[in-house]
Amino acid sequence: MNLEIIAVYENLEGYILEMEKDNTAYEELWDRYAIKPYWDKISQWAPFDMSDRKPQPIKDINKLKQQIRLLKEMNLDVIKSKFKAVVEALPNYDDDTIVIAIYPLDDDNTTVKEQQNGVLGVNVFGNMLIQVNPFAKDYLQWIPYVFAHEYHHTVWGNYWHVIHGGSTGTLLEALLIDGQADFFAKSLNPTLNPTWICQISKEKEEELWKNNYSKLLYETDFDYAKYMFGNEESAIPWCAGYFFGYKIIESFRKIYPTTNTKQMIEMNSDEILSMSEYNL
Repeated sequence: MNLEIIAVYENLEGYILEMEKDNTAYEELWDRYAIKPYWDKISQWAPFDMSDRKPQPIKDINKLKQQIRLLKEMNLDVIKSKFKAVVEALPNYDDDTIVIAIYPLDDDNTTVKEQQNGVLGVNVFGNMLIQVNPFAKDYLQWIPYVFAHEYHHTVWGNYWHVIHGGSTGTLLEALLIDGQADFFAKSLNPTLNPTWICQISKEKEEELWKNNYSKLLYETDFDYAKYMFGNEESAIPWCAGYFFGYKIIESFRKIYPTTNTKQMIEMNSDEILSMSEYNL
């Protein structure tokens, strides 16, 4: 399988020059220089509009120039070799080239900077965006982790949307998609400890599962953002959905340690939950 890396951060000179003229049309300029030249290729396999996943513009040009300088110091050959090791660990169901566009990430996004190590991944129906804030501590070692997570989504999506013919769309499925992706990424990066899979106490875990998640597992009409990313007003912690997905997969793998990643991808969500014996 071929991997094509597009280093978008290397091609933002036009955007920067226009912005330095005190141009206030930053959204139009960002779209012209950072999105339009690449979006058709990135979204080429998407069966519906995925414009909501486009990287957002960066308005602080001084910070952006500093970020670009740091990002240009990355060795893309080394990064690509690490990406290829991920692909070798989990072969896809086809040989289509995967496009990975690397963007700078706005430093104002403090959640990603402080809680996600400065690296944000988004899957665009097989291809992916990796947004990086090089001001974050240890950001470089998290790029392969995020790629592995998003690549797992690519393989999962290929099986359940193309090979197998459809997913269920339940909350349980959403939890396990990310739980499996994180378990796979962490298996390849055992020294890294993502905050989003270990941020909830046992007491809070039991409370949330009993009062919220266990009641909605088979619903398809649920608030995805609320139950995956958290909601302060509803007292649902940040990234609680990722936490529960990982816990269920962790429980499953303790019982069935020889079941490999691809075998799990081909199992349905109900089966995984039942076999995990995750029951608080």
